[in-house]
Amino acid sequence: MKRILVLVLFSCSLTVGRAQQLPHYSNFVYNYMQYNPAVVGTAPCLDMKMGFRKQWTGIPNSPQTIFANVHGKIGGKKKTSNFHGLGAMIENDEAGPFAYSSLHLLYAYHMRLTGKYTLSAGLGLGFSQFRINYSDMLLEDQANDPVIVGAVNDFRFPMINFGLWLYRDDRFYGISMRSISAGSVEGIQGDGKLQTHWTFANGYAVGLGDDLTFKPALLLNYVAQSKPSLEGQAMMDYKEKLALGIGARSGHGFSALLKVSILKYVTLAYAFDITANKLRYDGKNAHEIIIGVRACKSADPLHVPCAAYD
Repeated sequence: MKRILVLVLFSCSLTVGRAQQLPHYSNFVYNYMQYNPAVVGTAPCLDMKMGFRKQWTGIPNSPQTIFANVHGKIGGKKKTSNFHGLGAMIENDEAGPFAYSSLHLLYAYHMRLTGKYTLSAGLGLGFSQFRINYSDMLLEDQANDPVIVGAVNDFRFPMINFGLWLYRDDRFYGISMRSISAGSVEGIQGDGKLQTHWTFANGYAVGLGDDLTFKPALLLNYVAQSKPSLEGQAMMDYKEKLALGIGARSGHGFSALLKVSILKYVTLAYAFDITANKLRYDGKNAHEIIIGVRACKSADPLHVPCAAYD
């Protein structure tokens, strides 16, 4: 267990001091707004999501993430008219003594194109706070540590995100950049520069009859000084009420995915990650849960409208 704790702390120090890896999610198809501000306004009505992710369960002070977002559209009542999207999101990520919090206001403009496509461009503007709590750290030579010197509690403003989203009912293509020109975290010796995160997304919805829809999707993440991360998932959706699937992330492991409409306007998504890297020897896995509320009117109380993504 001591070896695992050292690994966790070392990974977190690299996160803050080198590449500042932002949180990732296994249910990314149900949570694209955390990756790309251009998604804001794509829901047919006011949409809100809240989620929690716990990684490496059983290890003290292992990484955990809490988030919430809300967005809606303005205009666009006619299928040929352009419209706007407005939203906001918050995120808090903790890993041992390291913590990261952010708040962003989001805007997107959606332009109708030919072939039933819509292209949106989105911008996120906000701030982030980076913290280190030394009372939770036990280092052999903390005073001479090459990465961390002094206490860290640094606010960074502005934090800018930008994205493009090309979509129609049965497919989507997205690219986004997060933490653009964010500067450096004060109190980190050496390279404390916050790096821009690039994300590429693609997915489809393939009808297999009146009741079943197959939904494959890919997500490619890249940030400087780290290997690109490729994620994929395949979901089988039954009448937009129940979806089951599997997912995988390069170098990390596999996921079992579930999404179900449980109450009127309410959807629950759950992911269980099976770790396949070095932590697998300790049987440490991850849990992720997302609750979505969408204020769309429907004759069916358990029907939540969705297309290639949610």
